[in-house]
Amino acid sequence: MIYVLLFLVFALMSLFDQIQQPKDLRLLFFLFVSFVLIAFAGMRGNIEPDYINYLDIFNHSTAQYHPSINIEYGFFQFNKLIHLLGLPFQTVVIAIAIPAILGKTYFFYRYSPSFGLSIIIYFCGIFFLLDFIAIRQGLALSIFLLSIPLIYQRRFFAYVMLMVLAAQIHISALLLIPCYFLFTLKIGAKTLFTLIAICGIINILQVKIPLMDAVLNELPLPLATLAKVKIYLTQNDYSFVSIKQVFLAFAFVWMKVKNPQQNNMLHTLINIFVFGVLFATLFNGLPQLSFRMKWYFFATEAILIAYLVSYIGNSDLKTRVALLALLIISYGYSLFAFLSEIASRGDYIYPYTVFFH
Repeated sequence: MIYVLLFLVFALMSLFDQIQQPKDLRLLFFLFVSFVLIAFAGMRGNIEPDYINYLDIFNHSTAQYHPSINIEYGFFQFNKLIHLLGLPFQTVVIAIAIPAILGKTYFFYRYSPSFGLSIIIYFCGIFFLLDFIAIRQGLALSIFLLSIPLIYQRRFFAYVMLMVLAAQIHISALLLIPCYFLFTLKIGAKTLFTLIAICGIINILQVKIPLMDAVLNELPLPLATLAKVKIYLTQNDYSFVSIKQVFLAFAFVWMKVKNPQQNNMLHTLINIFVFGVLFATLFNGLPQLSFRMKWYFFATEAILIAYLVSYIGNSDLKTRVALLALLIISYGYSLFAFLSEIASRGDYIYPYTVFFH
């Protein structure tokens, strides 16, 4: 089964990556992983829940655009261009997979202390959710990740421009603009620990926060945004931050306290993750929005855990390998549990088929 094979290849790569590698070999790993994941996601057929929805958008893209159709303008026009060029729908899938996946793998390659570990976490976490199914948000997420250096470089205008671009693909990216000011805050460890603890209690007790009602009453929103919100409001399930995510937030802040090195990227990633816990908690009254938005923040987990393993293991290879083994088992279990859940909804995931099958 190809899913198991890819998991094993990336798991072995994460273990092998614990040994210092020549730059050329690291570059080869990066190119290999990027090519495999792009081909795997871009060549898939109708084996996931959103495939038909994207096909419908493509088929209706010959019409005139109107906000009431509830599709972002940029994504609609992109589909229209592909249609006008006479190219098939699968071109849309492949064309999105290339920048969406390459953006993430490059980010891990450039900033992670362990590219292999970051890849296995990414593959077992957000790859199937955002680059295999919800591909528009997957592309918007890549744009956000690549914009993170602009945050600690205090290049607000450039950051805003990238978020506006991302919002043409998925409107949720607009909410990341005001988050810029949160990400740049210098907050003490005690305050961060307190915020995480409060959010943890709220999520354990499942206290619903009606923040979105206040927002809708006070802020004028664009028609396209209002249409999205109305859809999200139809969901009544409680959206919670998992105990794992709360625990990781504590661990990342603890790492920051114990190792206060001047690493702007690391400090920014920790801020983003912690504020992800806060955001998802504050917007738990709007579960669809909370669920979608939190992945912008929690995608940083793939790098932060690599930093955590490196810090705990330090120069002890056996400790790092033991931690890696536990992580691989844990993430592998969550991956196949997720795939099984998607497969239970219909004729999805299994078996993997290419579009021309």
